[in-house]
Amino acid sequence: MPEANMEFLKREFFKYYYENLDQLVPPGPIKNREFGFFLDKSRGMLRHKCFINLDEFHNFVLNEVPLDIYVSAARYEDPSNRDMQEKKLISAELFFDIDAEPTVSESEESAWVCQNCGKYDLGTEDKCPVCNSPVERAEIVNENQLNEALKEVKKLVEVLRSDFGIDENHISVFFSGNRGYHVHVDQEEFINITAEGRREIVDYLLIQGFEEKRIMHLLKNRSFYSGDLKGIIGRIYRMILEAGGDKIPRNKRRILKQINEIIEEFKVKVDPVVTIDIHRLMRMPGSINSNSGMVKKRVRLQDLSSFNPLKDAVALGEGETVLRVKAVPRFNLGGKSFGPFKDEEVELPAYAAAYIICKGLGEYVRR
Repeated sequence: MPEANMEFLKREFFKYYYENLDQLVPPGPIKNREFGFFLDKSRGMLRHKCFINLDEFHNFVLNEVPLDIYVSAARYEDPSNRDMQEKKLISAELFFDIDAEPTVSESEESAWVCQNCGKYDLGTEDKCPVCNSPVERAEIVNENQLNEALKEVKKLVEVLRSDFGIDENHISVFFSGNRGYHVHVDQEEFINITAEGRREIVDYLLIQGFEEKRIMHLLKNRSFYSGDLKGIIGRIYRMILEAGGDKIPRNKRRILKQINEIIEEFKVKVDPVVTIDIHRLMRMPGSINSNSGMVKKRVRLQDLSSFNPLKDAVALGEGETVLRVKAVPRFNLGGKSFGPFKDEEVELPAYAAAYIICKGLGEYVRR
């Protein structure tokens, strides 16, 4: 990253943290958590850090101004130990990651950069037209994509409450600050589940290994009250009944097609690796995501439908900033629309300038 870009981001991040330090509170107890930081992306993550108290952590953040802050979902007896076994695991929150699916509907909503020869442009390309190397797409996430991710979050919360009996007071939902959502569960019965147990939870959410034969048998022998069926099997069974009424398809192929369609609707598209890995570091709540300049922001369950991440999670200020832009597709942020831009100097609010810099698509010029 060019030095001018780094200095701009550090300055803006410091201002945010200085003014919002009370919102940067890690899950407790702080002395049992491992922390990780990106101070400079070129040097990799600084891991195995630990802090005795909140003041020590806050002082580190203000002195170093990290680009990204991570904290362990797990609690350890010795979180600073570099040997994962010697950290001595106590317990770990159940953690889910749901990202927006990348889609490109219009050429003006996308841009690409060739890391080999430096060529860039608006639109969609798989390979660089100059050197034929694979290109990197700009990760510009739109409101529709984030809304689709939010639907998955709502499905997840419902399954956690109804099928697993998790109290909603122990479910925390966060916008990740860039492409999706994180869901944390800290209910006592679930923080001691092994990696294998977490894999089973993921399989349940993704409806892996579902036996269609059981549904076929139930449909053939409808001699009991369907409300007695619990979980996924009950919901699939009841939906087929509701869709067909007394006219359940007798053709096996049609029933299987209907079952598969319903499974796709009920499936919760979580990232399996994130949930299964007990030693995973998760992005710190209240911290800035250096992939966008937005903040990882908590969303109350009752506010999920009204939350607008591209407006409500904007962290940085309005101060006008001049950038030299390569190629930036149209994007919405902070309630405003920007771009598309190509090979020009533009004056933007600091939060929009940071967004472009974080995507690697522009260079800081001046305030």
